Amino acid sequence: MIKYLLPLAFLSFSCYSQQNLKENYSPLKSTGSLPDVFTQNIRNVIETDIKELNKKQESDNFLKRTYLTEANYEIEKIVKSGNTLINDEVTVYLNKLADVILKDNPALRNELHIYTLKSSVVNAYSYDKGYIFIDIGLIAQAETEAQLAFILCHEISHYTKKHHLDGYVKNKKIDRQNYDRNSDAKLIEKCQYSKEKESEADIEGFKLFEQTGYNFKQAEKAFDVLQYAHLPFELLEFKKTFLETEYYKLPSSYFLKEVSSIRNNSNEDDTKLTHPNTAKRKQAISELIANRSNNGKVNYVMAQDKFEYVRDLARLELCRLYLKNRDYPNALYAGYIMANKYPNNEYVTEVISKCLYAIALYGNGMINYNSDSHLENGFADFKDVESYPQQLYHLINRMPSNEWTMMALNYIYRSHKKFPNNKKMASYSDSLFKMMPKINWGIRDFVRMSKKDNQNNTLLDSSKTENELNSKTDLIANIQKENNFKKYDTAYYKEMYVDLFESDKEFASKFPLAGLDENQNNSGFSEYSISKNRTVIKKNKKGKGIYISSDSKINKVLLLEPFYLKIDESQKEEMTYINSDKKQEKFIVTVNDCAKRQNFELVTLDPGLITTTDVDKINDYSVINDWFSEKFDTDDSEGDPIFNTNDMDDVISKYGTQYVLKTGIVNYKSKKGRKRTYFYSFIYDIKGNHIIYKKHETFRDKDSKDLINAKVYQTLYELKHAK
Repeated sequence: MIKYLLPLAFLSFSCYSQQNLKENYSPLKSTGSLPDVFTQNIRNVIETDIKELNKKQESDNFLKRTYLTEANYEIEKIVKSGNTLINDEVTVYLNKLADVILKDNPALRNELHIYTLKSSVVNAYSYDKGYIFIDIGLIAQAETEAQLAFILCHEISHYTKKHHLDGYVKNKKIDRQNYDRNSDAKLIEKCQYSKEKESEADIEGFKLFEQTGYNFKQAEKAFDVLQYAHLPFELLEFKKTFLETEYYKLPSSYFLKEVSSIRNNSNEDDTKLTHPNTAKRKQAISELIANRSNNGKVNYVMAQDKFEYVRDLARLELCRLYLKNRDYPNALYAGYIMANKYPNNEYVTEVISKCLYAIALYGNGMINYNSDSHLENGFADFKDVESYPQQLYHLINRMPSNEWTMMALNYIYRSHKKFPNNKKMASYSDSLFKMMPKINWGIRDFVRMSKKDNQNNTLLDSSKTENELNSKTDLIANIQKENNFKKYDTAYYKEMYVDLFESDKEFASKFPLAGLDENQNNSGFSEYSISKNRTVIKKNKKGKGIYISSDSKINKVLLLEPFYLKIDESQKEEMTYINSDKKQEKFIVTVNDCAKRQNFELVTLDPGLITTTDVDKINDYSVINDWFSEKFDTDDSEGDPIFNTNDMDDVISKYGTQYVLKTGIVNYKSKKGRKRTYFYSFIYDIKGNHIIYKKHETFRDKDSKDLINAKVYQTLYELKHAK
C-alpha cells in the first residue's frame, strides 16, 4: 500500500486510562512531547540526506537527490497537516504491535516511526526514511490483531526494500521515454512495476510475519479485509425499529424486502492498477502457508480486548471523519453499528442526531454538493449500494423530506431529553422545531377530527369545528383525549409525538401551532440562520478582487499557517520546494511586522513554528483545519453547518478571537520568463460560520518585497478600519 507519485503541494509510551465507551467518547488527540520531525529544520535535513547520498556514489544520483527533497517535504506536510496523531492510544498500540513484530530485530525497530492518520481511507503508507502511516479507516476494518500485524509487516518490507525510492526513480525514467500521447502504455508500465513491488512486499512481509506467533491464516484473511474495504466495517441489518417508538411505526413500503448481494471483484482486471488484484495476492500467500505448520499460532499476542477497544476508538473516530467528509449516510450507518454495541454512548447518539438533522437539511435543499465535494453527486442511489447499508439508502431515497424532518425531530428531541446537558442536540431539535412550519406542519396537523368506531364515544371538544380549534392548549387536549379511540385516519406519523404532547411541556410549548402561509417567511433555521445586513460586498477600486467588510472592526485575528508557493519552470524541481520554504519563512515575518506597525493583534498558529512542548497547538490546528475542510467541501460559504467538531468554542476562548485569517502568495515564472504573482487573503468568522473578508489579486510582476509588504499592510488596514 504505497504511493509512488509524490504530489506537489515519534513516539514515547505512556500509560492511559481507557475511555468508558459505554457512556461517551472523546475524539482522538495528540499528547506528550512532539517528535523531532515536527521541530527540525527541513532544509538542514535535506542537506544532510543529500551529503550521505553523495558519499555512496550511486547511479541515478540526480533523481535520488530530487526524491530526497520531495519526500522530506511530503513527510513534513503529512506530519504537520493536523491529521497525524502523536502518543494517542491508537498510535501507542500500533507501536507496541511493531515491538511484537520486531522483538528480535531492535536495530530495525529503532529506524521506524509509526503514526496514525486521521483519514477515512482504508490504506497504509511507508517511506524510505522509516515513516509508516496507518489510516483510521484501515484500523476500523481490521478483524484481528494478527491481520493488523501482517499489514504492518507489509509496510515494513516496503521500507527495508526501499520501494518508495526505487518507484520514484523508475517512474521518472518512464516519463522520459517517448510514448504515444493517446496510448496507455506509460500508465500500464508504471502500474506493472508497482504491482511487482507490491507482490514483493507481500512475500517479504509474510517472511517477517511468520517469525511472530501469529496465525498464518490471518495474513490471507487480511486481503479479504482490503477486498471489501468499500463496505462498512461491519455488516449489520438496518432494522426500522431503530428509528421507531411505541407511537411511531415506519411503513414497510419504505424498506426493501431483501437487499442486494455483495459483488465479488477479487479477480478484476488489474492492468491499470498499482496493486495486483486480491485473488492473486491471496493465492501467493496461500501457497506459502501450505508448506508451513500453523500449530500454536494465535490471532492475538497482546490481548483481544485491547485490540477491540483500540478498534472501537478507530470506529468512533471514523464516524467523525465521515461527518467531516459530509458523508452523512455512511456516518449514520457507522453510528447505527456502534449504537448496537454502545446504546447509551452520548457521542454515538450525537453522531446519529447530527446525521438525521443533516439529511433533513439536505432533503429541504439547505445542504448542497458540487463536483468538488467529497460526495460529488450527493447521496448515492440505493441501487448502487451493496448489502445491509442499502436498506438505509433506500429509506433516505424513499422517504419524503417533510417526513424525514418529522422523524429527525422525534429522534433528536428524545435524545436531547436523555442527554439534557448536550448543547448540540438541544440546538438541532430547536432548529427542527423552527423548520416544521417550513414543511407546513403544526400541532393542528396531528389532531384527528375523523369519526370514531364507537359513536357513543366523543372527543372532549367534538362540539367545536376544526376551524374553532385555534388554541394550542385546546389542540393538545384534543390529542390527549383522542388517543383513547381508534381512528379511521391511519397516517403512520399522526401519533408520532402523542406521548410528548401528553406529558412534555417543553415539547408542547416549542411545537408550532401551524404551518406557514404562502406569504410568510419560511427560512427555517435558528442557530444557523444568516442575519440580514451582516456583510457588504464591494469591489476594490482597481477591480482586482473583492473584499467583504464586516459590520464591526476587527482588531485581533488568528493567523493560520500563511503559505507561499514559488514555481519556476526554468529551475530544477527540488528548488521549488526549497525556495517556497524560504519565502514562506520571510512571509510570516512580513505579516507579523505589518500587524505590529498598525497595533493589530495577530496570533500565529503554524505547525512550522512550534516546539516539542506545543502539542496543544497541533490539536488546535487540527480542529480548525477540520472545520475548514468540512466548510470548503461546498461552494456555499455561508449556509452549511459544521458537524465534525464541538471544540471550536474552546479554541475561540483560548485564542481570544473568533476570526481566522488565511493568507498566501503564489509566484509563477514560466520557461519563457512570463511572471505572475497571486495574492490571496480571507477571514472567516468561525463562530458565526461565515466569511467576512475576501481578497484575491493578480499582478504581472515578480514577488518583490515592496509588493508583498504593501498588500499585507493593506489587508490588515482594511480589517481594522472596516465600516
